[in-house]
Amino acid sequence: MQILLHNKLKYIFILIITYFLSLPLVAEEFVIDNNDLVISGAKVGDVDKILSLLENNENINRVVFNGVYQGGQTDGLEISDLIIDFELDTHIIDYCWGNCIFMFMGGQKRTMAKGSELAINMTGYRLEFIEGIIENKDYEVLGSLSEYIVWVDEVAREEIIEYFTLLLEQGVEPSFIIESIEKASKENWIPRRKQLLEANILTE
Repeated sequence: MQILLHNKLKYIFILIITYFLSLPLVAEEFVIDNNDLVISGAKVGDVDKILSLLENNENINRVVFNGVYQGGQTDGLEISDLIIDFELDTHIIDYCWGNCIFMFMGGQKRTMAKGSELAINMTGYRLEFIEGIIENKDYEVLGSLSEYIVWVDEVAREEIIEYFTLLLEQGVEPSFIIESIEKASKENWIPRRKQLLEANILTE
């Protein structure tokens, strides 16, 4: 347990170092609209805030993602667990990009407004980004360069397994999951509505 906790702390710390300061800061926003909890903005990850809103608004039966992007996979999975536990539906307005898919997949009924899009992103580090880490020796927060490379490899495999597991649990076609990993590892992949329906990403 201590090893898992230590790895998680290292994971959070390195993400702060390598991502947080380099990405545009757009605050996450939560709004209660009738029976919907509407979430918008970047880096959605306030799990405690979402839990509090759900506990104090018993009439909420759907989480709406209205223009959500970026964010950490760990937070996305925790929010997905909340949505599953509260037995809520999910809906997309405008766009749901990157790690938003983890939260969206927690829904019992999963829908998307016409003209909206769900983007899956598994692109790796860019060459310039890695060169910057090596040049600035940012990897030293984990020890040596070799240790950093091993850590990146471990995290990548863990994230793919988490992604595969969640989608399987929510009834998504395995062939779609494999296709999404292949296509999204090269560039953002935005499947057509027909593909999302056939794969059971969208339930209707």
